[in-house]
Amino acid sequence: MSTHPKSARRAAFHNFLPHQIARLAYQLNGDLVEKLRREGINVTRWRILAVLAMGDGITINEIVERAMMQQSALSRALTNMEKEKYIRRALRRDDARYVEVFLTDKGRSLFNSLNVVVRRRQKRLLKGFSRKEIAAAFALVRRLSRNMTA
Repeated sequence: MSTHPKSARRAAFHNFLPHQIARLAYQLNGDLVEKLRREGINVTRWRILAVLAMGDGITINEIVERAMMQQSALSRALTNMEKEKYIRRALRRDDARYVEVFLTDKGRSLFNSLNVVVRRRQKRLLKGFSRKEIAAAFALVRRLSRNMTA
């Protein structure tokens, strides 16, 4: 039996930032996962779409880094997404050792429809925040991330 009362255990989680971040991520992903499921897309594919929508014509290594994925999972997903005509791959014009990945019109259309849900989530998340608070929140999250990669 625990020597800590329930309130002390709750406070421990309440004051444990990694738990709070994980909880927030879970809350944020709830409606997106449902929308993705209805579209036949999983989170891995969503990440690929999102990374490419922000600037495609990038290499697999760049996608791995930006989408925070393992290369094996990415390769499988890209193969399937190419068969389904969401993406296309091409050798880099100036260096054929590299393969670049691009969104097709079909892929961009899917991203745009899903991005509506993502933007709605962000708006809900930041409701009641001033511009200054929003900028501070982004700066704080980026700083936390830099601390973890340092």
